[in-house]
Amino acid sequence: MKTRTLFAAIAVSSIWVSNAQAVEFYPGYFGLSVGQAEVDDFCSGAEISSCDDSAVTARLYGGSEYIGFANFEFGYRYLDEVSASGTVEGLGFASAEVEGHFFDATLQLGMPRAGRFKVFAKAGAMFWQLNYEATAQTSGGNLRFSDDDTGVALRTGLGASFNVSENFRVRADWDFLMDVGDEDETGESDINVFSIGPEFLF
Repeated sequence: MKTRTLFAAIAVSSIWVSNAQAVEFYPGYFGLSVGQAEVDDFCSGAEISSCDDSAVTARLYGGSEYIGFANFEFGYRYLDEVSASGTVEGLGFASAEVEGHFFDATLQLGMPRAGRFKVFAKAGAMFWQLNYEATAQTSGGNLRFSDDDTGVALRTGLGASFNVSENFRVRADWDFLMDVGDEDETGESDINVFSIGPEFLF
């Protein structure tokens, strides 16, 4: 009886060890990326004389990596101002600026690492907040208006990383942020982001 128990314990231990060896696990990582964001449809409108639909953006994030090809991470992104100006019926000449804050949770799935390179796709959800500031020149004087809007949307994209050392790698991303904004009030826009930055494993 003791011999059977011993053999059973050895068998269970060998299975556990083999599975542990097969699963490559990193306790965590964090990174900072900086890049350029392009806001689709921001410049569409009546009699817009000047528009800048691109902005600098930065994202701070952290997560955990499992079995070499699946990651789960959380991030915060800041989107600098995009702006537009032109003639608005009933108001005269007006200008508007918008900046954004994004909090996301993302799942990454990729190819098994080939040497120092890794390529992956990602999908997740995000909470966004847009801050608006507008001014208008009217016959009664200058008007100034500010407001903010919030919502939840989906995000997806692609990325690649290159391991410089055991605990440091460089990562490049394309992020596609879908349907950001209020469809009924300010309108929805998709945002394309291209970014690069360092990533640290710990």
